[in-house]
Amino acid sequence: EDKRRVAEALKAHLEKRIPYEVEYRLSIKSGEYRWFSARGAAVWNAQGQPIRIAGTLRDITDRKRMEQALFQSEKITAVGQLAAGLAHELNNPLHTILGYAQGLLQQALPTEASVVPLRFIEKEARRCQMLVQNLLTFARHRARGFASENLNELVEEVLSLIEAQAKVKNIVLVRDLTPSLPHINVDRDQIQQMLLNLCTNGLDTMPHGGTLTVRIDQGRTSMDAEKDVIRLEVADTGEGIPEELRNRIFEPFFTTKEVGKGTGLGLSLVYEIVKNHQGKIAVLSEVGKGSHFQVYLPL
Repeated sequence: EDKRRVAEALKAHLEKRIPYEVEYRLSIKSGEYRWFSARGAAVWNAQGQPIRIAGTLRDITDRKRMEQALFQSEKITAVGQLAAGLAHELNNPLHTILGYAQGLLQQALPTEASVVPLRFIEKEARRCQMLVQNLLTFARHRARGFASENLNELVEEVLSLIEAQAKVKNIVLVRDLTPSLPHINVDRDQIQQMLLNLCTNGLDTMPHGGTLTVRIDQGRTSMDAEKDVIRLEVADTGEGIPEELRNRIFEPFFTTKEVGKGTGLGLSLVYEIVKNHQGKIAVLSEVGKGSHFQVYLPL
């Protein structure tokens, strides 16, 4: 994707003597792509022909990651303010709708024709309340209750919630947990919300079956090799994420799902929860082979 831009910059320098300075990605021996900044200048002979180029190539991958994280943080902060205001405005009418529906249900006889639509109203009002709660969580207006927790137990509780759904979709759940992990100071509800969102996303990418693996271990991340972390990984064998969409998956309200099947808040909430816990998240994905979401939480 970067080749054309680099070629144009080089051509502009050689033909018009415009300063050559360009940033692009290179594949290193491990197969990883890293960002580099190239600066250089040609040496021309007496006939005005370029005979050689001297310059530098500098690895700027860490800077690019920081820029991306800052950009994402600024976007989420702005949308978070909007989401908080919207959530508070929706709460009051939702409580009214739900209250009247439940009141009428209590007065209605089971055989009355109004019972079915009233139950539908109640169900949809509750679904809207859940969306409002997600908006508030996303906007960080929810009180955080941090406590020392066993992450293995939290993972097991989340997997028990999705086991039935996985069986229906012919998806195998694989637990790769590490016994005797140290307890970690987290918000129990938020971590379970994060895991549930990642697992549900994984299930949705495998409509014809597959494998969902939840892995938890202790170690260090390449993003900060000096600090011990707990790593939570949710891996699926689903459709994978196209490269052109990977930079957008944590954007609020961005979704690749069909209309009515996703709010676009799931991964935004995951990102916000990881950020609330001073953690980091990485995504590895290949179209047709699946995705790996890796969350690193500091000890």
